[in-house]
Amino acid sequence: MPRPRLNAPAPQLSAGQAAYVLQRLIAERRISAAEVNRCVGDMHREISDLESRLQSLRASAGAAASGATSGATTGARRGRPPGRPPGRPPGTGRRPGRPPGSGKKAAPQAASAPAGETPSSAPVKRRRRSRITPEQLASRQLQGRYLGLIRQIPASRRAAFQKTAKDRGREAAINEMRTVLKK
Repeated sequence: MPRPRLNAPAPQLSAGQAAYVLQRLIAERRISAAEVNRCVGDMHREISDLESRLQSLRASAGAAASGATSGATTGARRGRPPGRPPGRPPGTGRRPGRPPGSGKKAAPQAASAPAGETPSSAPVKRRRRSRITPEQLASRQLQGRYLGLIRQIPASRRAAFQKTAKDRGREAAINEMRTVLKK
C-alpha cells in the first residue's frame, strides 16, 4: 500500500531555476508538455474565476461603497470555454496550424472583394473531411498501441522492436513489447 505524501512546502525558486527544472522534467519525461500547457490554462481559468468573484463581491457590496458604477455584473459560466479542447491554453484557437481559408486560394478572393466589404466577410468554402475506412481506423488504432508501448521501452532497446515491426509487422512487435513489459 503506498504511503501518503507529506505536504512539504514548495521550494522557493527564481524564474530561471523554475524554467530549468521544468525543462529538465520534460526532458526526463516525468512531465509532458501537454501537462504544462494544461497547468497554464488552469492558471488563466483560475484568474478569470477570481476576477468574476471579485466583480460579484464588489456588486454585492454596493456601487456607492466601492466607488464603481459598473452596473449589473454577469456571473462567469462554469466549465471550459466553448471551442477549445481541454488541455490547450487559452488563445490558441481550435487546433494548431493555418486558420481556415488562409491557403493559396484565399489571396485572389481577398483581392476581388468589393471596396466596402472586408476580405474576412467573404464566404469561405470549407473542405469536407473524408471519412476514414474501417481498415484505416484499425491501422491507426494499431499504430497507437505500438507507439504507446514503444515509448515505454528504453531508447537503447527500441531498434530491435522497430526492426520487428518492419520485418514481421506491428502486431508481432506489439506482442514482443507486451512480453518484455509484462503487460
